[in-house]
Amino acid sequence: MAKRNKKDSVADFCLAKTVKFLWIGFGVMVLITFLYVFAVKGDWFGLFGGMPSVKSLENPENELASELYSADKVLLGKYYRPNSNRTPAQYQDLSPNLVHALTATEDIRFDRHSGIDPIGILRAMAGVITFNRKGGGSTLSQQLAKNLFNTRQEDFDGALLKRIKNNDIKTIIQKSKEWIIAVELEKNFTKEEIMAMYLNTVDFGGNTFGINVASKTFFNTTPDSLAIQEAAVLVGLVQAPSFYNPVRNPENSKKRRDVVLGQMEKYHYISEAMLDSLINMPIEIDYEVQNQNVGLATYFRTVTGNFLRNWAEANGHDLYGDGLRIFTTIDSRLQTYAEEAMAEQMKTLQARFLEHLEGRAPWIDENKEVIPNFLETSMK
Repeated sequence: MAKRNKKDSVADFCLAKTVKFLWIGFGVMVLITFLYVFAVKGDWFGLFGGMPSVKSLENPENELASELYSADKVLLGKYYRPNSNRTPAQYQDLSPNLVHALTATEDIRFDRHSGIDPIGILRAMAGVITFNRKGGGSTLSQQLAKNLFNTRQEDFDGALLKRIKNNDIKTIIQKSKEWIIAVELEKNFTKEEIMAMYLNTVDFGGNTFGINVASKTFFNTTPDSLAIQEAAVLVGLVQAPSFYNPVRNPENSKKRRDVVLGQMEKYHYISEAMLDSLINMPIEIDYEVQNQNVGLATYFRTVTGNFLRNWAEANGHDLYGDGLRIFTTIDSRLQTYAEEAMAEQMKTLQARFLEHLEGRAPWIDENKEVIPNFLETSMK
């Protein structure tokens, strides 16, 4: 009996030491994690690179195209830099089909996490270990952080990141920054605001930025009018805009669209019967790249743009990035009638002009000699 009690005591002692060791190990891991987060957030010793300021996080800036409107509120054209043709949309401007497609595909626990999804992270880690990567662990908030602040650019690299050659370690540090920024964004904005901000920053390919421009470019509609299958096509573009482009790669686009629809059915946004119906539909697009050299009042827009650029510089604004809304005195209806009348009359005038020339070159000097390269020289 004494021997058994002694064995039991030894076993209890070993168990207690093991439990104590595990608790100490857990505590050390928690402490290291907290220290690491504070080190990255504070960029200790300049090792991890800069982080957005509190002001930037509370008021993130994103370049927006300025819009020129007629007196009757018709959009005449835009002024923007390359890679910044976007017009912001508010959450109330988004179709429920679009919101459901995005959450089902990119972040199903969007409404339940605070910027970081532990389940998604564990799933991603398991995928790395088992070489079966079915999805990443990034939430919409983390993706927004990356889109807004370009966390993968060298400007965000500290001394440690610049020295490290291992890409996996670099990715961990960059992901850590995105986690921290995502949590801060969640503190400052509602879920609805984060959803809209994310869709406004997405690159849909072909100089198409933001859901407003994408809806117009691919389907000639607005975000609040997107049908289920149209929303699925646009959400499918998020992962790889070129590879899943419905114009250049229609087969890839359809496959990806069907994956998005499958996710919507999986999470009960659509029924199985609706899924079967939708995946049998071809992708029908109404594609038109926004071209600022066509449309109404092109000359007027150019002249107005020159004036506005000078005005904006003198008044502390950026015509090509501040998202200004400019209203003019021009009436789009009268302008349309005028341009149609001019186009019709020019046919008659052009015919008379050619008849008058009788095959002669129109550019001659006082000696009636043809002036070579007259147009090219005049336009220089």
